Amino acid sequence: MRRHLPLAIFVFSIFILFNAPVNAEKVASIIIDDVGNNFQHGQDVINLPAALTIAILPQTTYAKDLARLAAKNNKEIMLHLPMQSVEHHDHSPGALKLHMTRREFNEQLRSNLNSVPYVRGVNNHMGSLLTRHPGHMTWLMDELSRHGGLYFIDSKTTSKSIADKIAVEYNIPNLSRDFFLDPDHEENTLRRQFDRFIQRINRRGYALAIAHPYPETIKFLQNHLDELNKQGITLIPVSNLIRTANQHINKREDHNVACTGAACSRL
Repeated sequence: MRRHLPLAIFVFSIFILFNAPVNAEKVASIIIDDVGNNFQHGQDVINLPAALTIAILPQTTYAKDLARLAAKNNKEIMLHLPMQSVEHHDHSPGALKLHMTRREFNEQLRSNLNSVPYVRGVNNHMGSLLTRHPGHMTWLMDELSRHGGLYFIDSKTTSKSIADKIAVEYNIPNLSRDFFLDPDHEENTLRRQFDRFIQRINRRGYALAIAHPYPETIKFLQNHLDELNKQGITLIPVSNLIRTANQHINKREDHNVACTGAACSRL
């Protein structure tokens, strides 16, 4: 029995080594989409005492003012890039569309990038049609790669999106969202999605959620963001979360949770 003891200790040590978490720290990011059309709602989310990332729609009335306010409040800023959806709903200003030539596509993209100052990255607004087209996603990532250091977040408005895969091909730092916190306006939905968000962070070490500047969401975040601290979770900008996620690259899973609710049909 004693002859086998050192071997048993060695095997147990190897088991512990390979099953230990890559990083014991628990981190997360929350992106607030659709900022730019309503100054008060944008100001309310920017004033939340947390490292939220603010995704601003291009060519909106308050895009520049809210971007400057966000930067002043040490919030990371993204371009919330409109893209054509499957159901062909009314498009936001600056939308990238399937019928565009590459020249039209790139000109629109550059105009959008120039309309929001301090941009660190890009995520898609809607896009359930465009993000499944490899040609247009290639145009997008090729152009983003020319703007130096921008990252891309796939909002995953469709399970058929290939945007993240094309981003990898162009060496663009990228990540896909895990949860929409507010796929509808119900308080019970916010509570359920926030709990699932926390569970994912506790299990995997990190997670990415997207929310919107709805009054109900703002109130919920005001009342419940401190739960993250109580769970030992640090809220960080998306650019930092991408680096953390890369440390877990060998353990990545297909973790995107489908968007549910009536609002999701527009994505």
